[in-house]
Amino acid sequence: MQYWQLDVFAERPLSGNGLSAFADARGLSSAAMQALTIELRQFESIFLLPGASAQEYHARIFTMEEELPFAGHPIIGAAALLHHLHSPAEQAQWTLHLLSKSVQITSRRHGQGFYAEMDQGQAKFGQVLSQAEAAEFASAFGLPSTELDPRYPATVVSTGLPYVLLPVIAAGLAKAKQCRLLDVELLNCGAAFVYLLDVDGLEGRTWDPAGQVEDIATGSAAGPVAAYLVQQGVRGPGQAFSLNQGRFLQRPSRLDVCVAVDGRVTVGGHVQLLARAELLIDPKQLG
Repeated sequence: MQYWQLDVFAERPLSGNGLSAFADARGLSSAAMQALTIELRQFESIFLLPGASAQEYHARIFTMEEELPFAGHPIIGAAALLHHLHSPAEQAQWTLHLLSKSVQITSRRHGQGFYAEMDQGQAKFGQVLSQAEAAEFASAFGLPSTELDPRYPATVVSTGLPYVLLPVIAAGLAKAKQCRLLDVELLNCGAAFVYLLDVDGLEGRTWDPAGQVEDIATGSAAGPVAAYLVQQGVRGPGQAFSLNQGRFLQRPSRLDVCVAVDGRVTVGGHVQLLARAELLIDPKQLG
């Protein structure tokens, strides 16, 4: 069984967000997928299973802690890998069936790599946090309330995974570091993660639930951020723009986003195929 190492939201190799991708994961149990993700130590891994047609696949996405119902950079990376393996055309269409939804992705060849764009559908807006609630979240990242951006309210937004979008000033974003668990606060507002956002710089940061690993480029947050910025009047419907992430990890990443007039959100980025490897043991031995 082969697996691939890709760089996603990466305009060149060894930038962007790393991904382990299994193009044909038949024979792997859920426990094996989780164990392999822990072994490979990427922020996320994706495991693909054949679907009803040559352009359809079932996809399962794991972090080192859990399986996710939806994620961004694994979907973008998977589409590029499928294009590399299965389509000689310049452009191709794919459908990935996830735990929470099905996603349409367009991929095209671009230089030595690929460019892929997914339709995340319409964003769902949840709770708008009070100033006190926003300050409580900020404190968990070592930030005083004075480093929140007072122009924009902290808001829960989702295109598959719900994020607390927490607007902060540039100085706050630069020094932020999650220093405690947020399980109770996230549960209370119906969110799974917190995404710190510098609106003026179009740049963000987010961490795993334990606050131990910072994500490099978060496609599942890019869609909510794009919808939020349109709602707040920072960008207009139909206006394509880019978000930045990963600078503080020396892995600069560009996430291209657009919110159509009908509210549907697209997220795209470049993908580089970096390496191919092979399991040396029978997958059945993994449990």
